[in-house]
Amino acid sequence: MFPTFGRLETLLRALQTQQRAVDVTNHNIANANTPGFSRQVAALGTTPPYTIPTLSAPRVGQIGTGVTVLSVQRIREGFLDVQYRTQAEQLGMSEAKTAIYRTLDTLLNEPSETGLGAALDKFWAGWEEVANRPEHVPTRQALIEVAQTLAHRFNAMRNQVLQQREEAAHRLALEADRINQIAQQIASLNAQIRGVLAMGQQPNDLMDTRDQLLDQLARSIGTTTTVTPDGAVNVYIAGHALVDRDQTDALRVIFDPVTGNAELTWVSDGRSVDVTLGAAAGLIEMHNVALPGILGDLEALRDTLVAEVNARHQAGFGLTDTGPTPPGRDFFEILPNGDLRVLPALTADPSLLAVASAPGVPGNADIALAIAGLAEELTMGSGTATINTFYETFIARVGREAERAEADRVNQESLTRAIDRRRQEVAGVSLDEEAVNLIKYQHAYQAAARAMTVVDEMLDKLINGTGLVGR
Repeated sequence: MFPTFGRLETLLRALQTQQRAVDVTNHNIANANTPGFSRQVAALGTTPPYTIPTLSAPRVGQIGTGVTVLSVQRIREGFLDVQYRTQAEQLGMSEAKTAIYRTLDTLLNEPSETGLGAALDKFWAGWEEVANRPEHVPTRQALIEVAQTLAHRFNAMRNQVLQQREEAAHRLALEADRINQIAQQIASLNAQIRGVLAMGQQPNDLMDTRDQLLDQLARSIGTTTTVTPDGAVNVYIAGHALVDRDQTDALRVIFDPVTGNAELTWVSDGRSVDVTLGAAAGLIEMHNVALPGILGDLEALRDTLVAEVNARHQAGFGLTDTGPTPPGRDFFEILPNGDLRVLPALTADPSLLAVASAPGVPGNADIALAIAGLAEELTMGSGTATINTFYETFIARVGREAERAEADRVNQESLTRAIDRRRQEVAGVSLDEEAVNLIKYQHAYQAAARAMTVVDEMLDKLINGTGLVGR
């Protein structure tokens, strides 16, 4: 017969189990709004049954011994995690590109009355004004001021693009540091998780923290992960281990001394990292490809303008030039740092402006007309565009790239949110559901307590109420 005291043990185990289930439910409720928290469930199961000893084999039987918490399970769907991180990698890359393009859009400030396009129009108009009044020094002075404004706009735009490239490099270095810090945190969690699992316990909260770090890492750089049999997560970038159990490698940024291009390399062996996803990939693309392309177009526009204007200006004469050969003065000059400026001699003495095609003829404006006519000449794009249309095409191309990056960002953000909602449907805490569980476990606890009272009364009767006949 099943021992009487065994019944008490069964009910005590029931009380302890329901209490543990209430504790798990309380933990869920407390973390209902905690980012990255995964709902936990107490998995209940029967304890090993008690076999009734008997000498007759056909009468062998078993009596259940109650319930226990087999494990506290973390409710999470790994497939959705993989999907989320795949989209987060794309989102991180488009966010990095969009941020730079937004700044560029503000800096370029086109179309506007203060942009480079408007300055070019005023420059050509200034030469036309001089052609109409070649002997009028104030008109010449006005042209030089317009040309100085144009040079200032060129310099400002070029320097702003250079600053954006430096900013991209700075942000890439910060991203590399962030990746290294996350890798160290994951490695530390791996060590803790392995230790807890080795003791037969379930480190659910530690795993949640590790998954949250993996989500953050996905936005920074494209990775793949594997789970080892002992519970650690190894993280790889292009096949190279960033995290191997509790060990990490590190990334650093280096720059090509010739091109200035940035790349990520491994600290351990100096090999280049093939970065194709995440914010790091977006920053590398902007630093090495997009911004140099924008800078190259600006400098091509500047160089063509300088070469074409100077070639015509060198063939002309100022008001005080006597000939017989042209003095060969430039109008623009490019300084060693890349800045553009009007020749200082012209700003000091506007009469030196070479407007005429012959000396001693104040009313001659052939050179001024020739320079003004540059606005209509196909001097850019291998003879396919004027200076103005090349600039307009350049602005349109930058605008399209910015719009494409923004569209990608919006699309990826929508996909990432949609997948995260699906994750929350699985792993998120429903307060209504937890309230129902509390009532369920409470009733089970009360029933077990009532049953224990019954057994206690039975034992009291057995111990204190038997053997008293005849007293």
